Amino acid sequence: MKWSIASLIETFKRNYEVQRKSEAFLVTIALAAAFLVGASVTVVTTSQTVQDIIRSVIRREEKRKVEAPKPVVLPKNVPVKLPEPPKVDKLQKLEQRMVVKRAIESRVRPKPLTTMRRKEFDFKRLKDLGTGLRGAMYGDYAHRFNVVSSGAGIQATIEQLVVVAYEGGDWDCEFHHHGEKVDLGKGSLPNLIREIERRTNIKVVNKVPVAVRADSPEIHKSPFVYFTGHRDFRLTEAEVENLRTYLLQGGAVVANSSLAGRRSRFDEAFRREMKRVIPDYDFKPVGSDHPIFKAFATFDRIPVGMNYWQEPLEVIEIDGRVVVIYNLNNYGGLMLAALDETGQQIKRGISAEDPTYRWEGPRVWPNTRRLYANVDDARTVVDAYVFNINILAYLLTR
Repeated sequence: MKWSIASLIETFKRNYEVQRKSEAFLVTIALAAAFLVGASVTVVTTSQTVQDIIRSVIRREEKRKVEAPKPVVLPKNVPVKLPEPPKVDKLQKLEQRMVVKRAIESRVRPKPLTTMRRKEFDFKRLKDLGTGLRGAMYGDYAHRFNVVSSGAGIQATIEQLVVVAYEGGDWDCEFHHHGEKVDLGKGSLPNLIREIERRTNIKVVNKVPVAVRADSPEIHKSPFVYFTGHRDFRLTEAEVENLRTYLLQGGAVVANSSLAGRRSRFDEAFRREMKRVIPDYDFKPVGSDHPIFKAFATFDRIPVGMNYWQEPLEVIEIDGRVVVIYNLNNYGGLMLAALDETGQQIKRGISAEDPTYRWEGPRVWPNTRRLYANVDDARTVVDAYVFNINILAYLLTR
């Protein structure tokens, strides 16, 4: 094969060009690799997460040694000086500080029980007593109050109605007040007496109720004693004993909770005190089949009370005879609304012939501005009056 100088030169140029291009390619690859290495180093040096991962891989965390706490050694025989307690004046007993004393306007001053004392009865054995002794204990109320007939035609003569003026609480919450004095001639019981004489042949001699303590002999002149209020109260031992004697001789307790519903302060106090008076008998609810619901007018269910409460009527019975009647629906509060001449509508305003404290305007009691839901409902007010007449008629004829 013959080579010419021209072909050799051409071959040399071709080989040189290939070599030159190969070297340029390698330089490009080397530069790219250097860039990647630099970028990786930058990421590693700036990323805390990557550094932590690398550090955890190449390093093993040393175990920490936790030293046990050294016991605290207190110095011995070091006197400790405590501050002296603050000086406090002598405090009254709790029940004395809680009592709200208020003057009691009454025809008869409260007296301690003296001549009316009786020995204590074992209530668990009352059913074993003879009928003659039970009759002497209960008395004959039909004869005492000149009761004739029953139901709508009942006739009787009652000397007075009695409200129990207990110490503490607010037994007078259903009467009008002039400052600290109680006006017993204006309130729910005077209004009830007016409706009794309007609707029945029962005569009440004293048109103004009498407020006495439960240990007074005056309670024996009424077919029932009336308890009402909002607050807690407590009877004395003499009051408890006299009430027990009164109930065993035929009397009764009629109570109205002025805070409608259960578990009010008055509700808890009244149940507690009745348990002291009658320790072995409990309250029980009665339905519309009880004789109270038909003693004068006929009710097919318990009447609606204040704020539309309709809790069942509750009673305590001794030997089948009702001695306590308790309503939790505040019928007494409704009876603060006087009725007009028809006896079917609430009377507005104050008149000269009938200056009784009453509701002024619908739903708001004027002196306290308390809101009540249904005080302007005449049907509810009338039912409250008539149901209390039923209670009275029942107690006179039971």
